[in-house]
Amino acid sequence: MLFNAIAILALAPAIAAGAPGCYPTWQSGGLYYSGSYVSATLSIESPSTTVSGSGAITTTTTAYIKKNFKCISGSEPTLSHCPAYDPSNIIQAANTWADLGECSGITAPATAPPTNKPTFAKWSGWGCPNEWVSGRSYKGGEFAVVDGVVYKCSTTEFVNQWCGQSIYKPGNSLYWEQAWTRLGSCSGTISPTKSPQYVSLTKAGGCPDEFVIGAKYEEGDKVAVNSIVYKCRSWPNAALCSMRGYEPDGLHSADAWTRMGYCEGTILPTSSPFFDKTPDLGGCPRQYSSDNSYEAGDKVSVEGNGLERIVYECKAFQESRFCDQFEPGHSSELGWKLVGYCDGPTMPTTSPSWVKLVDHNGCPEEYSSGTHYESNDKVAVRVNDIESVVYKCSGDIHLSRYCSQLPPGNAYDLGWTLIAHCTGTMSPTSSPNFSQLREIGDGCPRKYNPSTTYEAGDQASVSVSNAAHHSVVYECKSWPDGAFCNAGSYFAPDSVNVNMGWTLKGYCEGTITPTMSPVVYPTSKCSWYNGTKPVIIETWSTNNLALYTAGTRVRKNDRIYRCNEYPYSLWCKMSAYEPEKSQYWTDAWTKAGRCPNISSPSPTKVPTKTPAHATITIFIGGSLTLDVNFTSSGTLNCSSSPPRGCATFANTRKHRGHISDHNGNRLSPS
Repeated sequence: MLFNAIAILALAPAIAAGAPGCYPTWQSGGLYYSGSYVSATLSIESPSTTVSGSGAITTTTTAYIKKNFKCISGSEPTLSHCPAYDPSNIIQAANTWADLGECSGITAPATAPPTNKPTFAKWSGWGCPNEWVSGRSYKGGEFAVVDGVVYKCSTTEFVNQWCGQSIYKPGNSLYWEQAWTRLGSCSGTISPTKSPQYVSLTKAGGCPDEFVIGAKYEEGDKVAVNSIVYKCRSWPNAALCSMRGYEPDGLHSADAWTRMGYCEGTILPTSSPFFDKTPDLGGCPRQYSSDNSYEAGDKVSVEGNGLERIVYECKAFQESRFCDQFEPGHSSELGWKLVGYCDGPTMPTTSPSWVKLVDHNGCPEEYSSGTHYESNDKVAVRVNDIESVVYKCSGDIHLSRYCSQLPPGNAYDLGWTLIAHCTGTMSPTSSPNFSQLREIGDGCPRKYNPSTTYEAGDQASVSVSNAAHHSVVYECKSWPDGAFCNAGSYFAPDSVNVNMGWTLKGYCEGTITPTMSPVVYPTSKCSWYNGTKPVIIETWSTNNLALYTAGTRVRKNDRIYRCNEYPYSLWCKMSAYEPEKSQYWTDAWTKAGRCPNISSPSPTKVPTKTPAHATITIFIGGSLTLDVNFTSSGTLNCSSSPPRGCATFANTRKHRGHISDHNGNRLSPS
């Protein structure tokens, strides 16, 4: 009979001789961080079995041992696991507490945690900015101080709104690195002078508009940051002026902006706007109102010089979404574009004027409210017994949907555009003319397939004349335009938006004979084209987490992954979202293709001189086997089983370096 679980508790275990004294007992929620010392009692169970006449009896002895521990987690209590992880729990203590061994139970002299804060190199500025204040609204790039250390609020759009929240307190919270950047230590205060002294900068006059994150800037645009004037550099550097990471006062500012000097006050407006270079649009559209909702193509007027008004038009999708957020003429230039000036209200004319309309040379079918219309469809609207006007459905896929909902000339000016006048009907044109296109290669590439993934340089054909078996060839553009090659049927080679991702190369007939092996990349390195230059794709690494931003490419072996757009790009900086490693990695990364084979082929050994002798066995078929011996003199000695094999070998022929029998069958050495 086996008896179990008779527990005997050892309440007073022996203490090792010479054991040190114990530090204060650990308490949950204590202000512990790296270097703090505590003690805790561990329970250790020891089972033992004894055998008697009635059977085996198992007893469990529980001993309690008190030990000292040292915290090894976090430089601050808010950044440490030690306040929450019990050192007596083996699982929780791992990587959090260092076991210092048994203690005597007698309280050791109180050893306070180290009070010296980490020291940082002095920051590049003078004195200390203002102390960080919880709840305050911080601008991107603004400085704040906590415990004598200077931090800079993130310039990333929207992230700067976190800078005043307590859970993002710089240097003293769990998530502070998402909103702040540590610059270094400081001392003293920043004493403002009566006016800034710019010893090495020239005066640039009044200050232009302040730099706005997310605004679109072009070559020659000027902005002000902290009373310093910057000018957007010429192309191609101008492409960086609107990109994050290239702000005028940022780390890579010099790549996009030129420092012009310092400024004071504002740039004074002229006495009245100049309209000599702005077209006169005649009557004025409705006045802009912040209470209205606007869409792409909407026109509004705003006050000009008291006599004329300025006309703005809401930009095309996707920038049209800003028309309800920014007023016309806003310094960010988002949403609205200046199109002209006007005088008085827009008045309808008594009859259409054909002076500015071209003759369409025949009328398309008349508009019908029950017909479904698509991009670039043309219709006629009769204005009298003889003449009609021609409207064309918008080529913008987001506006063309209105063509089946609203008639041409609708009050909202949506969907349709007046393009010409016409009389009579249109004569059908002949078959497509290929005389202006050059023939591409000897045959056609594969037909376009929306389920195929295309890359820069890939070609696809589209049939345009079944009778003549003619097709046209399109080539996928380089990045970033090439992204539209895989954006679906709206951007296919046979769509109205073909120019977004494809380039017309010519026409073709027949099919292309496949080559022996396709050429994937011109070089052996794994790279992608960012619009200005090739960028090498490095292997994903925890050492580079801080460098990963929206659009960054990394690879795992030959598989490429792209960091998603903000705010998902913030997860790319966390090792828990390593590509392929967790069920959530797709929240941060997206598959972006494969690298070419970057491994080098094994070198081919240089053949040695003819061997003194070598024997090979040749199988001709059935049970016929030959042993052929190559002698140093180059002669061949043959032996076979059965003997007729050598006679058969004598009838063989040599073809292109290998041995074949009289029927042309290749003979392979074993």
